[in-house]
Amino acid sequence: MATYKTASELTKMMIDYLGQRGMEVWRNNNLAVKGRAFIGRKGVPDIIGYDKKHGQFVACEIKKLGDRISPEQFTFLTQLGLAGGASMLCSQTSDETIKLEIFKDGETKIFSWRESEKEFREAKNG
Repeated sequence: MATYKTASELTKMMIDYLGQRGMEVWRNNNLAVKGRAFIGRKGVPDIIGYDKKHGQFVACEIKKLGDRISPEQFTFLTQLGLAGGASMLCSQTSDETIKLEIFKDGETKIFSWRESEKEFREAKNG
């Protein structure tokens, strides 16, 4: 059973999880600064990096309970998945549920976090 996590806690959880699976990933701070024009690209995920074995680009957007993905973020993830990158959305959907959506080749696979195992398992249909 998952408990409520902040965006920072979810980010750390995913950085650790991906790192244990051979990914070199880091937090991508893409925020506007007061008094300066935003010069970044809208929609770039919170975590970016690469698969150390295959060189594949990796990106993961984080959403805490109550947050919603923006159109720009969704577009980035789906386009990256279509281009062959590892594209993910990690979101807490209730106090008990953290899900991971993986976008690849125009399809989405959904996994649920198992706190006791510190592992995602493919969600069962129905």
